[in-house]
Amino acid sequence: MDISIIAEASSILQRYFVGWGISILIDNNLLFDTFSNYRVLKKNMEKQKVNVADLKYVVISHEHWDHTNGLWYVLDCNPRVKVFICPGFSDEFKKKLGQYKVEVIAAQKTTRIKEGVYTTGEMSGKYNNSPLSEQSLVIKKDKISIITGCSHPGIINIVKRVKEEFALPIELVLGGLHLMDKAEKQIQEVVEQLKSLEVEKVAPCHCTGSKARKALFSEYKNNCLNVRAGMKYSI
Repeated sequence: MDISIIAEASSILQRYFVGWGISILIDNNLLFDTFSNYRVLKKNMEKQKVNVADLKYVVISHEHWDHTNGLWYVLDCNPRVKVFICPGFSDEFKKKLGQYKVEVIAAQKTTRIKEGVYTTGEMSGKYNNSPLSEQSLVIKKDKISIITGCSHPGIINIVKRVKEEFALPIELVLGGLHLMDKAEKQIQEVVEQLKSLEVEKVAPCHCTGSKARKALFSEYKNNCLNVRAGMKYSI
């Protein structure tokens, strides 16, 4: 099973000139999040020879603009996809999604999307002291890989939930870990907990932050992957 980074932005420079957020393709038919800039998403998909018409599933981690803005381009091109959201997404978002007449699955709990791929279902996090619903992606082989959007519920909470649900070792955690505003002590605690939970590899990006990425590279060394658009990882 292949993981392809369609779009990723994590620096101030990228935020001004490219966009912000993340979009990841699983095999050739499942898109996890849709980046902030649909033009960049479109261009990168074309560059990587990804046909929007081949998509069967779109999973939206949470409804922030940097993860959803490309969704409407995808649905304009391919109204046959199944879209997985959280039940706690806003009525405004659900109403707009409903205009496309696509099949929508609101995943309250762990839900199978396709063979070997699941959503964690809705987990509760916070953003600016307000509740926020978020889901992550789980790829199940002999081991587990976890794909995150922003980890607002806390990456440690996500990893613990997945370990309890699937009872398998964690090969990889890839995505935004939302540590960019955390103090160094808090970051180090997260790194140590990831190690204690026996996460084998990490691939931090997007909202993880440079301090946290440095700490993760220091601890994981060659098992910390440098994420960029166009990168592929095979499970």
